[in-house]
Amino acid sequence: MIYEMTFKEFGRHKLRTFLTMLGVTIGIFLVTSVSSFSEGITTFVNDQISITSGLVTVREKGIPGFQIQSSKIDQSLVDDVRNIPGVEKIAELLFVNTNEVGMVMGTSPESSGIIRGVNINIEDGREREDGQYEVVVGRKIADDRGYNAGDILKIAGRDFEIAGILEETGRDQMDNGIMTDLAVLQDATGEKNTITLMMIQPSTPEDADRIERAINDDFDEIEAATDKTIMKSVDDMLSQLSLMTFALGSVAAMISGIVIMNVMMMAVRERRREIGTMKAIGATNRQVLSAIVFESVSISALGAVFGILLSFGGAAFLNSILGMPLALVTPRLIAQGMLFACAIGIVSGIIPARQAARLNPIEALRYE
Repeated sequence: MIYEMTFKEFGRHKLRTFLTMLGVTIGIFLVTSVSSFSEGITTFVNDQISITSGLVTVREKGIPGFQIQSSKIDQSLVDDVRNIPGVEKIAELLFVNTNEVGMVMGTSPESSGIIRGVNINIEDGREREDGQYEVVVGRKIADDRGYNAGDILKIAGRDFEIAGILEETGRDQMDNGIMTDLAVLQDATGEKNTITLMMIQPSTPEDADRIERAINDDFDEIEAATDKTIMKSVDDMLSQLSLMTFALGSVAAMISGIVIMNVMMMAVRERRREIGTMKAIGATNRQVLSAIVFESVSISALGAVFGILLSFGGAAFLNSILGMPLALVTPRLIAQGMLFACAIGIVSGIIPARQAARLNPIEALRYE
């Protein structure tokens, strides 16, 4: 009976309930959306590190790490970098976002074993041939889009045959990747003498730091980073995002809490006779308190559900603008958002609930 009162109250004041939930929805949407960048960047970098572990990444100077696929490097610089002491191999990569299939990666023949890793095998079909209009695709993208070995893909207006499908690796960039020969992709897309990245395999692990310093000191067009440098940059960025999330969360909590508390105090005042009747027929102070707090938490939780649903749309919109999945709403974020909202509901409902629980039944029944 007590909890039926909660849903009865929602129906009695639909507009007030909606506006209260809207405040929570906006707060949770903002917090979850900002946090989704932290989740997405962490996932992206961990995936990148798993592929490039031990390598030195070279990109266009001034390009942020999370926009690395938009880097443009003059291919003639590869020979200059190759002359740096300690450089054993250089994998040249070109990323092109095509209208037909999305992102395609072109790799040089020297990339074999550096980028994919020696333990990643072809599951269906065969290896692609250098210089041919052929691609190898990841297992996940093949399953999602129904690709099979031997199918023809349209890329930049050209026909490419799917030579093979890789086994599943658990790495997003590989499992969702479409890979072809660098020279072929340059020819098909008009990106002559242009690459996106160089991945340098040092002769020894100790050479990595020396190569990084040499490139950053001697070249104006490009910059290099080892795994350690990348992780430090990411940690700094995530610290700033965490601070922003904390600030947004604090503001959202304060505004939502004040709104919910105000609404619940009004509700208690309006329902004094109803609460008095409940107490007169045997409801305990704890039951009344629980009912008011439950109502407060219900409003907050419903608002959080809508806020989280909106954050999925917001993340998808941001990713479409950025051209890569950098905003990611994870189960952990969903759980945090719900717990955050419930905490707001509990804290905001305590004072009105205590007021309701302390009502004298006789005085409450006299209230008009």
